Amino acid sequence: MKKKQIIRVLTLALMWLLAIIAFDVVLNIKVFEKGDWLPYLEYTFSVIVPITTLYCLTIGISEVLFMQTMIRDYPFAIVVLFKTVLQFTVIFILHLGSSYFIRELLPLSPNDAVNKHYSYLTTSLNLVYTIYFFVVSFHFSVYFQISRKFGSTNLYDIIIGTYFKPKEDKRIFMFLDLNKSTTIAEEIGHLKYSRLIQECFVKLTSHIENYNAEVYQYVGDEAVLTWRVSDSSAAKNCIDLYLDFQGSLFNAGDNFSSNFGIVPKFKVGVSYGSVAIAEVGDYKRDIAFHGNVLNTGARLCQLCKEIKEDILFSSDFNILLNENKHHLDYVGDYMLNGRRTLEKVYRLAL
Repeated sequence: MKKKQIIRVLTLALMWLLAIIAFDVVLNIKVFEKGDWLPYLEYTFSVIVPITTLYCLTIGISEVLFMQTMIRDYPFAIVVLFKTVLQFTVIFILHLGSSYFIRELLPLSPNDAVNKHYSYLTTSLNLVYTIYFFVVSFHFSVYFQISRKFGSTNLYDIIIGTYFKPKEDKRIFMFLDLNKSTTIAEEIGHLKYSRLIQECFVKLTSHIENYNAEVYQYVGDEAVLTWRVSDSSAAKNCIDLYLDFQGSLFNAGDNFSSNFGIVPKFKVGVSYGSVAIAEVGDYKRDIAFHGNVLNTGARLCQLCKEIKEDILFSSDFNILLNENKHHLDYVGDYMLNGRRTLEKVYRLAL
């Protein structure tokens, strides 16, 4: 499991654990006396929570490793409904199994009220329990689908207002643009062309997660990626992502040829430098980047087509990469559109 997947598993497991504890506590408010609460908390956190944590982790793993890939090709509403039912079914089954374990195998609490509570909970699947956890499943499914739509870090930044006021940061940007896109669109038609772009970006997704990149935006047939942590290791990840993505397209060449009549190739421009990051918009809020580094990346992508290179890098990116003892080949000095000074341009070492 990759780092981002582990974080998502732990996040969902924690959310379910808190939801279960909240339900349990509310259930006892009108039942427990003052003297029952301390034994309840001691028994719950020493005996019950470890068992509950295990099945919360199981729910998280089922969501991240299985459900995401199984149903990613379906509309938002169907995905949310399917995941709600599936999550609820998983927790329902786990509840039955863990209930037997708690009831039959775990030691009892010295407090009778606590024992009665867990005896009731493990033998009862009442309407309130069913409705509560179905609603929780629905809300968690909606949250994770929205998070997937906006990007988990973008959604988190918007929620807590990280970039409500503009901030400066150093970022790597990768611009991936489909080569000969206009010609391809004319040859295969715009609907088939759109399906081609979808297929390409689905293949790109796994590499984005593998190399800790984030999607800044999709613009037509272009994807713009960025790295939140921009150091020499991230620069190496950037190159590895490109090579793996190109390899994925090549390996799927027969499939692309049979379905679309072409094997797609992307021209890529990579830049590094300081950007301003700000939350923009009102009706549709988003995180936007502003700065010359984006213009440089986009112009390098265009330059690829002019000088017939597959990928080009800015001088600042080359300096960053050299910190990791990797080097690029110098191509030459170019006056990029929108720039007043020449840019030293690099390509992958042969």
